[in-house]
Amino acid sequence: MMRRDKENRELRQRNRERMKETRRRMTECRHTELPPTLSVEKLKEIKKQTQEKEQADQNHAFRIKLIVGLVMLVLLLLCGFLL
Repeated sequence: MMRRDKENRELRQRNRERMKETRRRMTECRHTELPPTLSVEKLKEIKKQTQEKEQADQNHAFRIKLIVGLVMLVLLLLCGFLL
């Protein structure tokens, strides 16, 4: 029983140390600067491409919703005429 308590204490201590190390690594990653290989122009280009892609995705989603809505409207009208 005493040995198990000692082993559990050691395991908890190792877990605490591992968590501290993980937390330290995560905070270091959070505070890193931009890579020096990226220039301001490159960042602007990436931002522009991202915005264009988001706009294209929004347009595509709108078209899909419009088509689905029209199909449902046609089906409802057909069901109304058949009854």
